Amino acid sequence: MCSPDHADENCSQMLKGIDLKGKRLKEGNTLIELESDAVQVIHELVSLVHNSVSASQDQQSLSTSINDYELIRNGKCDKIVTSLKDDPVAKILWDVEPQTLQNVFLAMANNFPRTLEALVLHVLSPVGAEVLTRKFDEIDEQTLEEDRNRFYEVFYSVFDDQSAAMNSILKGKELFTQQSHMKGVKFLPLNLQPINRKLF
Repeated sequence: MCSPDHADENCSQMLKGIDLKGKRLKEGNTLIELESDAVQVIHELVSLVHNSVSASQDQQSLSTSINDYELIRNGKCDKIVTSLKDDPVAKILWDVEPQTLQNVFLAMANNFPRTLEALVLHVLSPVGAEVLTRKFDEIDEQTLEEDRNRFYEVFYSVFDDQSAAMNSILKGKELFTQQSHMKGVKFLPLNLQPINRKLF
């Protein structure tokens, strides 16, 4: 199993060997076959998580973690990234198609669960949380309810504390909203349609 503690070479070797064709999710009803673009996204996300976790072990804090941002109050919000170009994780999530991202997260849940957990809990910035929830909305629009429920069940199964994962994502969205109102951030297109979706 590849974790943030392993070298990038080990992760790359495992990624090259991933072939999920014919594998089923736990009790699964969907077959997943990863295409090269999905493997590339996994490789990029695993590398970013590994680099962030390695850097945090040296500095004892993750500079882009949502949990860092709760300490920033009273107008001291300079650390919050205000552009996709400045946030590699958010940019990757933004650029990938919803179905591909769904397959990426399912593959990570099955093959790199600790890396997926670290991505959401320690690496995802407020911008990344906003982009992630928008992608979840797109996934919701494109999948049937049963498949959607199964996806979220598998996605959240990697977290020791599922409510902490949901809270981390929601806190990131709130921080993004606060920052965008304070600085007038307008880099993400707005979807004014009401969203009726639960996180799990």
